[in-house]
Amino acid sequence: MRAIEYNNQYKFKIIDTFSVLLWICMLTINNIPLHAQNKYIPTYNDSLALEDVIVEKYYIADSTDYADTTGSILPQGSVTYRIFIKMKPGYSLQLVYGNQKHELYIKTTTIFYNNQECAALTGFNIDPRKINKNTIALDSWITMGAATRLHTGILKSEDRDGSIISRASLTKADGLTKGELPNFKIFNLDLNFFNDPKNASVFSTNNGGWAAPGGVKGPTNENQVLIAQLTTNGKLSFELNVQIGTPTSGYIQFVSKNAGGSEIHFDKLNFN
Repeated sequence: MRAIEYNNQYKFKIIDTFSVLLWICMLTINNIPLHAQNKYIPTYNDSLALEDVIVEKYYIADSTDYADTTGSILPQGSVTYRIFIKMKPGYSLQLVYGNQKHELYIKTTTIFYNNQECAALTGFNIDPRKINKNTIALDSWITMGAATRLHTGILKSEDRDGSIISRASLTKADGLTKGELPNFKIFNLDLNFFNDPKNASVFSTNNGGWAAPGGVKGPTNENQVLIAQLTTNGKLSFELNVQIGTPTSGYIQFVSKNAGGSEIHFDKLNFN
């Protein structure tokens, strides 16, 4: 299956995965050497680079969705959430991560839905030609912008280019548009978590994450990057940490709690 191969390709067993994520992303920004990045001092504007963490209620499953069991059973009333990182113009998202000081987790009080026929695991693996087949459009996955192999994700309220999805409430705005699909890497994450129909309730890491080396910007002036789509009939909660690249080839890290050094605490990275 392509999604699993994609995951295994970038699943490295190393002592400190986060250091490697950091090194790769910094090295690919305008070819600036690593030592120069370590000396970067964030400016006041950099400290304001992260403007919001948006949790969109993208879709609510109805009786038609429940009746279509081809991809697996989707409980009626399940909510498909999308998480966006909103940044100041000119800034780019490089990493979503967890390390020993800052755990990353995404939880639900039930389980996250995964379409067993599609089993995308990442937004980059959604085939737009099959997006109207059973409940593939409602699959759960992580991403760095991509919502299909050809589209980037966007808030439905900002979607002005029509829809390719025929599902109820998505026929006029499907949250898909043309945009940058960056290089995408996964480190020390077993995304097959999403394929477990009985135990997919807690997704966490303290030594891994997903990255867009060189960074990715949102497709509109609002500069909002989609990082996950999650469907569940339970209560969603998460703690995230992100690294954002600056227009001057620096970087800054925003954490959900216990900020230290040059890290900046951002309350909305903690959602319950």
